[in-house]
Amino acid sequence: MVGITADEFTTKIIILGHGVAIAERFELSPGVTLEPDFPRVDIAAASASARDFSDYAAAVTGGELATFSIEVQGGTGPELVARAWNSLWLFHLLSLACSGPCYSLCAIARGKTDRYSAANRNVMFRPLPLIVSAASEQIAWAKGNLPGFHRLISEPVFGSAMRCYGNAHYLFDLDTRIMLLWAGIEGLLSVDAELNRRLALYAALLHKGSTAEKIAYFKEVKKAYAIRSRTVHGGKATAEMLRAGYQTSSNILVGLLVRCVELGRVPSTDELDALAVSQSLA
Repeated sequence: MVGITADEFTTKIIILGHGVAIAERFELSPGVTLEPDFPRVDIAAASASARDFSDYAAAVTGGELATFSIEVQGGTGPELVARAWNSLWLFHLLSLACSGPCYSLCAIARGKTDRYSAANRNVMFRPLPLIVSAASEQIAWAKGNLPGFHRLISEPVFGSAMRCYGNAHYLFDLDTRIMLLWAGIEGLLSVDAELNRRLALYAALLHKGSTAEKIAYFKEVKKAYAIRSRTVHGGKATAEMLRAGYQTSSNILVGLLVRCVELGRVPSTDELDALAVSQSLA
């Protein structure tokens, strides 16, 4: 169960996160800051304040896996809890800014006594193979695109694709990760026929770069989709193919989400089709 808890004495809420490393303190919005450090988890306090096992498990995991934290201040009681709850979306925004998975662990409400609660619906976590050192320009991108991200996340198409990306990395098996990532890609691009070619074409149209780079990306997406098809339809795929397919599909989806945030909208299929037929053979 996820539900950040606080009381009338709480002055700030600290959310521990995993996946990125922050070089220095940075204010994302008034009262919400990225922190390079994080408090040591007090297991006794976590045990005393936990409402159920998920709260306690999140605190234990947070103490082991935290790589940074988000500090939320401003307001008291329900108002502060709501601000902290809304700040959980920032872990998705940081995933886009750094082009890699990033997730919340547990929340610590600081007051007369510390109150611990789960900040993630998952109970079991594994450390990510790569912790991304967030560059200053990536953090600046997150801050600059924060208003647009908040607008987009409420749109069903973008919100669903973002959750597919965020949830895929918790899964234990590579084939199920690949399937969920491609569900996000297909939903974001609203493709329901001629999947292989149309997905690759739309992804290439959104991809930044020269014509040659777009053509190469088109081929890369088609190749990645072939691995997805083997996975979904029970075809034989080696462990190496699955690892490559997972990484490529993850990169494709996070890249598409980034472009939608930068554009401020999810392009329609009509718009992408118009771009696809706008050129003529010489």
